[in-house]
Amino acid sequence: MGAYGRMDPQLDGQHGPAGASDAEPAGAKGPVLSAGWESPRSLLDPALIRRFVREARRRRLAQQLGQQGEPLSLQQLLSMHGQATMAVLLILLALITTVPVAGVGTIFSLGIMAWAWRWARQQDAPRLERLRALKLNPAAAYRCLRWLAWLYSFAHRRLRPRWQGLLSPRLRWAWAAWVVLMALVIFLPIPFGNLFPAVALLLFGLGLLTRDGLMMVCSLLLGVAGLSVLGLAGGWAWSAVAGWWPSAGF
Repeated sequence: MGAYGRMDPQLDGQHGPAGASDAEPAGAKGPVLSAGWESPRSLLDPALIRRFVREARRRRLAQQLGQQGEPLSLQQLLSMHGQATMAVLLILLALITTVPVAGVGTIFSLGIMAWAWRWARQQDAPRLERLRALKLNPAAAYRCLRWLAWLYSFAHRRLRPRWQGLLSPRLRWAWAAWVVLMALVIFLPIPFGNLFPAVALLLFGLGLLTRDGLMMVCSLLLGVAGLSVLGLAGGWAWSAVAGWWPSAGF
């Protein structure tokens, strides 16, 4: 069934709006985000995945019926998790940078840099109050919910703690520098240049969330591949401009 066809049958939930527990309490400042290497496996239980599946399907049904969709903020996404960690915040920030809206990647890349600084120092998550208040339009909100449901379903089924040496606290600053590098690439106004680093950060966040060192290595490889592609594209563009410049009489 579309993007959900690959999910486990037992993870499929009932249709309809999300329950009251999914809503953001009035005046709430969101869940407390811890800064360590925590791996709350309960965060990836089937109930959480069904919550995102139900909400995504509710929004899709509303679109099909021609109803006015509801915007969705980063704070609401965090609140839907009930229990959240720094890894969850990174996943959400990276996912939102893939939304094809001008300026979103630039703005949220700054939030990712702030995340890396706080995480490396083992401090609480940055408040990012302005970013948390920004709302995604209904189409972008549906896309984010759909992808979160798929990502968490994949992590629940496939990821597990392994390659624990890569999660050593001694490597924390090295990984934080890697996150900042990816955020810098996202920050640059390069057409489609944020895709590779954003996906790399998604993989890193999932690896951090599930203590799966293999996913962190995949994040590193994908990021390097993205940098290589951008470097080759930049070299090609420079050669094209250098060849055109003299012929144009400048």
